Amino acid sequence: MNTPPLLPGQPPAPGSAKPMYEGGAYGLPYYHQGEADAGPDIGRLLRILRKRWRTIGVACLVVLLLGVLYVKKAPRIYEANALVELSARRPRILAQQAAVIEDPSSLQQSEITLNTQLEKFKSAAILPSVLACYRDKNPEDGRTDEALAKWLARGVDFKLVRRTRLVAISFRDQDFRDAAHACAAFSEGAEAHARAENRAASDGAVAWLEAQIKTQRAELEKADQALSEARQFHQMDALEAERKTIQQSLLQFNEALVEVESQMAKEQELLNAMMASDLKPENAGQLPALLPRAEEIQERLNRWIASVTERESLLSKYTPEHPEVLARDEAVALHRGQVEAVLKRARATTASNLDLFRQQAESLRRNKEQQSRRAAELERDILDRESKITSLQRGRNAADLSYQGVLNRIQEARLSADENTASVKLVEPARQPENPVSPRSIRILILALLLGLASGAGLALVTEHLEDYLDGTLDIEQGIGIKVLAMIPHVKSKSRREIATASLMKKFSEVAEAFAGLRSVLDSQAYKSQSKVILVASSLPAEGKTTTCCNLATACARNGQRTLLLDFDLRRPRIAGIYPMPPGGRGLLDYLSGHDLAMDELAYATDCPSLSVIASRPVTESSPAELMGGTKVAALIAWARANYDRVILDGPPLGLVSDSLVLAGLSDCVLVVARPSISRKRAVRHTVQRFRDVGVGALAAVLNDVAASHSHYRDYGPYHLYRQQAKAYFEPVDAGKDGG
Repeated sequence: MNTPPLLPGQPPAPGSAKPMYEGGAYGLPYYHQGEADAGPDIGRLLRILRKRWRTIGVACLVVLLLGVLYVKKAPRIYEANALVELSARRPRILAQQAAVIEDPSSLQQSEITLNTQLEKFKSAAILPSVLACYRDKNPEDGRTDEALAKWLARGVDFKLVRRTRLVAISFRDQDFRDAAHACAAFSEGAEAHARAENRAASDGAVAWLEAQIKTQRAELEKADQALSEARQFHQMDALEAERKTIQQSLLQFNEALVEVESQMAKEQELLNAMMASDLKPENAGQLPALLPRAEEIQERLNRWIASVTERESLLSKYTPEHPEVLARDEAVALHRGQVEAVLKRARATTASNLDLFRQQAESLRRNKEQQSRRAAELERDILDRESKITSLQRGRNAADLSYQGVLNRIQEARLSADENTASVKLVEPARQPENPVSPRSIRILILALLLGLASGAGLALVTEHLEDYLDGTLDIEQGIGIKVLAMIPHVKSKSRREIATASLMKKFSEVAEAFAGLRSVLDSQAYKSQSKVILVASSLPAEGKTTTCCNLATACARNGQRTLLLDFDLRRPRIAGIYPMPPGGRGLLDYLSGHDLAMDELAYATDCPSLSVIASRPVTESSPAELMGGTKVAALIAWARANYDRVILDGPPLGLVSDSLVLAGLSDCVLVVARPSISRKRAVRHTVQRFRDVGVGALAAVLNDVAASHSHYRDYGPYHLYRQQAKAYFEPVDAGKDGG
């Protein structure tokens, strides 16, 4: 089943392919969807500018002439310049103001100071000094002070030279001498005003500082008195001596405590050893090293060990009940008891020593803790008193600093008053200008040229927008929403008949191939089922509707299709003038007016094989709308559909009459013919919408009468590149030559 082309905005049917008209025949150039949708159409803008070159040229010429006229008529303005240097030092003391020192080396402060002085230049404060300087140098000027002040204020300009302390003073006037005199007055007047301002500031500062020095001196004396009283009251020397004594005591306590704790550790170790020892002969050798009075203990241990040794020797000879063994048992017991008694006394002595050392350590810790608490209290007291004295010292230092600062500023103010140095210094005096600075002829003419080009381009675009002419395929496909199936080249002829039969007369021309391409599209799978009956319409006359019908009919007939061409433009029928009716023949109007005519009697053959025509004559009696509304039109088209392979209807312009809507309902597809720079977009859009409103299934456009050099072909990707070779291609070639 063939899939009909989709209307704009209509979603594709399930399983159907998106209709793409990809060329393959002359007359349907290659179309790249991506290029058509990408960004603004710069090519179209250039085409509009190229088309409206006369408008742009006239606008440019007019503006340029106005620029020349302005240059000729504009008064000559001269500019005198002078250069002065500003001091970055602000007055250090201002009357009625606190004494604040500002660092003149600070870039930010310097910039603020320079900008402040510059704004003073721009104010009216220096005008009296400037007037005085001007009157002194130009006593012959008879203008009043008010008029002179207005003139001076109007022509002067001040500019701070970037990254310097220089100020450029400029004055403009039509008289170069007056400009120089006024500029000199401003440079000298600024210096005089700054000198007077500095004198006033210095005098005021001295008077104010002399009043302030008494207060500063009293504050300093008060601070000295308070600091002295505080030192006496707090007795800091006695506190420091006590702190040293306590620190020495703590050091002694720490040393004694360490010694006592060392002795405690030794006694505890000895006591632990004695408590853990087991009194046996084999362990007896360890005791003398641990116990005090080691010689006595060693002697008794030796006796005990000797008696034990003698008893063991006797046991090797005698039994334990032997008298000598029993006597040795008594000696061993005696010596053992003596050793145990000595050890008992040693343990008691060691325990007593350990308790004594513990008491000494505890006493030392209590004394140390007491001294530590006193040291902490003393330290807090000293810190508190030192803080108070330090605060008083800082206050005294601040008062002394303020006092010394006032003294220094008094000295500076007196020196400044004596020197009377201005903060403005003349660097470069004003000179008489030689050449005018206005008007700048070259710049004005260049600007006039650019303005003329811009205004001409804007006027061209506005004119193009207001005229609303079609410019190319993008206007139709993107702006209106229907596909352009063919672009028909321009035919160099003033005869309508020659244009309409161009495909017939020149079989190998570009026009013939273009219509052959259009026929190929209509025969393609996308249109074949909906292109048997074709209505060719337009919005307005003179857009090439009839010539398109005739050439398309010729292209179909030359392809072997039985083709019938019907002229339904009853108000202005043209086909009879192209394909003359046979003598005595009847036309479409006769059939529609009610004459009893057979339909096959209406059609007559033409010089083109397979092409028949049903022409008409202009209607003079009945209303064409009434004739088109009858049943005969439908019957005629039904007869044509049954007897011909292709039926082409030449309908009237839809923008003027609605007859084509009736024909559209009886047709398979509608081709809307538009002509660049002739057809209006609003009219074409309205025509397309009216066809859509009546439910036309297949709706497409044909762009007619496109010049070979016209850049509309750029809308179709690389096709415009082939146009350069088109003329040579369509010319006949010799069979013996390589035709490519």
